[in-house]
Amino acid sequence: MSRISRRSKLSFTQKDLDYLIKLSRSRNQAASIVERSKIILLSYQGKNDTEISRELKVDYKTVRKWIKRVLDLGVKEGLVDKSRSGRPQDISAESRAFVISLACTKPKDLGHPHEIWTQRLLAKHIRENCIKEGHPDLSKINQGTISKILNASNIKPHKIKYYIAKVDPEFDQKAANVLDTYREAKRLNEKKEKMNKLR
Repeated sequence: MSRISRRSKLSFTQKDLDYLIKLSRSRNQAASIVERSKIILLSYQGKNDTEISRELKVDYKTVRKWIKRVLDLGVKEGLVDKSRSGRPQDISAESRAFVISLACTKPKDLGHPHEIWTQRLLAKHIRENCIKEGHPDLSKINQGTISKILNASNIKPHKIKYYIAKVDPEFDQKAANVLDTYREAKRLNEKKEKMNKLR
């Protein structure tokens, strides 16, 4: 027999729905985040907790927990685990690439008054910006985790050597061509998804 839920119904902006759909289909996000986004989407579509539990083969209490968290905290914050001491963080490859990309960017380019990153500054910047950048699994990242990610790629942002490189005079045009190609690929993928939904 299905249990009756008396909690509020989920309601989202289109941006939140798009974010949930993207997470639910991701192959790069942590499996736990993908599962939670599926729980929320199924609830939003009108399925009750028991149906969701059966469909996703997860415990009923897990379903209730994540729906309640999203109701209380919103989509982006609600999908993220509270930090637990001693538990290794589950960080996706996409989020690791985001950390590396930031470490290779000058802090000044992001509004900080520093020439080079310290691990403390980088950790603080990531925690403050990861949700809006689409990397909720980084919300509790610490300096030690950043150090491991960067060391694995042999990146040391605090030991930057500066040099002058000759700039390709056709760089802007080449970059524009690459960006146009990505935009066209994205447009075609979106068109394909719409066609698949109509079938």
